Amino acid sequence: MINPKYARLRITEPEHAYIDNMVIGVIDSGIGGLTTLKEIIRVRGGGDYIYYLDNARHPYGIRSEKEIYSYMRKACDTLALLGAEAIAIACNTATAVCIDDLRREYPDTPFIGIEPSIKPAVRHGENICVLATPLTLKQERFSKLLTGATFHMPDCTGLADAIEEEYPCLARAQKTLTKALYRFSDIRFDSAVLGCTHYSYLGDWISKILGCPCFDGNGGVARQTRRICGDEQSPARVALIVTGKGSAPRYLDLSNLYLGSPVYLIEP
Repeated sequence: MINPKYARLRITEPEHAYIDNMVIGVIDSGIGGLTTLKEIIRVRGGGDYIYYLDNARHPYGIRSEKEIYSYMRKACDTLALLGAEAIAIACNTATAVCIDDLRREYPDTPFIGIEPSIKPAVRHGENICVLATPLTLKQERFSKLLTGATFHMPDCTGLADAIEEEYPCLARAQKTLTKALYRFSDIRFDSAVLGCTHYSYLGDWISKILGCPCFDGNGGVARQTRRICGDEQSPARVALIVTGKGSAPRYLDLSNLYLGSPVYLIEP
């Protein structure tokens, strides 16, 4: 149930302000986390969710570690006040930077973090294309995953922005990634790892141009969420929080379009 103490928030559909199921919070700086949320809903069968879309700080991948931790704490505090009983971090960068600190900060809240799906990719062969933000690539938590194959890491600077700003049009994002992949054109990749939830929107296209399967971390997050929170029989409902001014209507439309489940806006 959404906490009535959080009086400064207004839900645009008041009849949906009180919900009976376990509430799960999902955090990302943009639309990338919607791909994670959609998979969680598919795996669990429904349920009630609050999606915290931190557009005011997008993208996390260019922020400092200190900034990201501060943003995540604010998001977690908001979700806790709204009644979230578990939180999925649908951002590879934020997971790598601060999930351990968040678990210490909020010991009573289960956190499910997303990480690049390296192990399944390695099972497909030796040459792995890893697509991730520059900050994710620098994290020790991420580097420990890179074992058992040869990993090639194109510069994906600007790719998440291109997806965020123009989705559902992906032409600019495809052009950005094509340029990043050019110097790897002589390599036959056995698989590709999508290390940013935004990149999942390009998954089918990437698989086609590289001629190999793509793996993201959404399935792992969804299965872990189901293990912690259980299955749901009720239809999915999503409450949306958007930080920043003027962008909420667009994100509400995109969320409804992509998720195919009722999405209700919570306005600060």
